[in-house]
Amino acid sequence: MKDANSRKRRRRRSCYDRLRMRMLERPRARRSNPGQSAALQLLALFSFVLRGAPSPTLQPLRYTPPPMSPQHARRLELSRQLDVAPRYVDVVLSQGLVSYARLFDDIRRGGVFSRDAISELRKRAPEASVDWLRHVERWNLWTELLKCHVVHGFEEDTNVLILKAALAWLDAKAGCGEKLEPTASLAIGTGSSP
Repeated sequence: MKDANSRKRRRRRSCYDRLRMRMLERPRARRSNPGQSAALQLLALFSFVLRGAPSPTLQPLRYTPPPMSPQHARRLELSRQLDVAPRYVDVVLSQGLVSYARLFDDIRRGGVFSRDAISELRKRAPEASVDWLRHVERWNLWTELLKCHVVHGFEEDTNVLILKAALAWLDAKAGCGEKLEPTASLAIGTGSSP
């Protein structure tokens, strides 16, 4: 009997024994944090006080744009008179026309720039290609349009390429069996506007 008791006493402690001792000592080691309890009490007090106060109702604010500057108003008035987008007013006043290079750069930029550039291009391009330009804009075929731009050449070269692309589009449309609009075919055939 003496051997059995001494064997139990001499046994080495394992990881389990150390974990068990830590678990037993943990509740004894915990002390209350007085700062934490005071913060909780203050939070409860503020929530009780604020609960009784009426909450302000938030009214949605309407957006009012800033007032228009006189220069911007003058630019808008000039754009209406010249029938161009406001971004092209300075170019039209200095050169008379917006160059194809500027229009094609704006088309490449996309967004509002592209919309303004295509509307200006419709005024600038030959009348026979207006239907093709409308088709390009509707189906977002900007690469077909950008192929018409002659970088190092005359503006007339770009006009010729636009007319060729419009003619090819009309031929493809006629080849598919679609009915051609009489104004487009007359404009290309006679060279006059519809």
